[in-house]
Amino acid sequence: MSETACYLYAIAGTAGDGVVGGLRGVADEPVRLVRHRGLAAVVGTVDVGPDGAFGEQRLARNLADVAWLEAAARAHHAVVAGVARAVPVAPLRLGTIVDDDDGVRDRLDRWHDGFRRALDEVAGRAEWSVKVYAPEPAEPGPDAEPAPGAPGAGAAYLTRRKAAASARGDAFAHATAVAGRVHEELARQAADARRLAAQDQRLTGRDTPMCLNGAYLVPLEGADAFAATVEALRHRHPDCRFELAGPWPAYSFVTVEEEP
Repeated sequence: MSETACYLYAIAGTAGDGVVGGLRGVADEPVRLVRHRGLAAVVGTVDVGPDGAFGEQRLARNLADVAWLEAAARAHHAVVAGVARAVPVAPLRLGTIVDDDDGVRDRLDRWHDGFRRALDEVAGRAEWSVKVYAPEPAEPGPDAEPAPGAPGAGAAYLTRRKAAASARGDAFAHATAVAGRVHEELARQAADARRLAAQDQRLTGRDTPMCLNGAYLVPLEGADAFAATVEALRHRHPDCRFELAGPWPAYSFVTVEEEP
């Protein structure tokens, strides 16, 4: 016999059941609303038993499985984004689980004011992501190089290595300065802005390091102007690589502290 619990996706204000109609969650479960004090929690029922994917021990293993985590994150986002198309939402982190509906209502009660502030902040706004990557370092000049094994070949190799490291450092320093200016300019067009931790190259798959991982809370009516500014900055700094993504629910701007 399975044991079940409530998986939380997001918090909305007053919302009808139609906003979750047809949505399926991280366990392919139907999504529903739990209401309390003018708030509605977007939840699904998941298996937390010993053999369930969301049981404590198995969930810990699943979260370390990149393929499982990516699929769960996509499903989680699909629910949040689906609801956000209809009403403002305060997204919750992946893997937020509460025992039952009463536990959901208790959380809505304890964090009522914080959720209200979060919903007021994100109403009429969406999150955009801008990433800036360092340029490819300049190639060392075509100096004459001794043939392998010839006198001086080892010293020439070390010199090339040192020059390449210096070029990478210069490229990164340049991109870091560009990133600071880009963030300042984009923040002026946003209701709120965050500089998030740069992602490791093993995650980005890029040949050069990330120098800006910016999140921007942009009014819906300002989205075109924001995208145009990013494009202008891209042309102003053609040696750096820019990535613009969005609009998304405001994942980076919901600051309600959620207890386990």
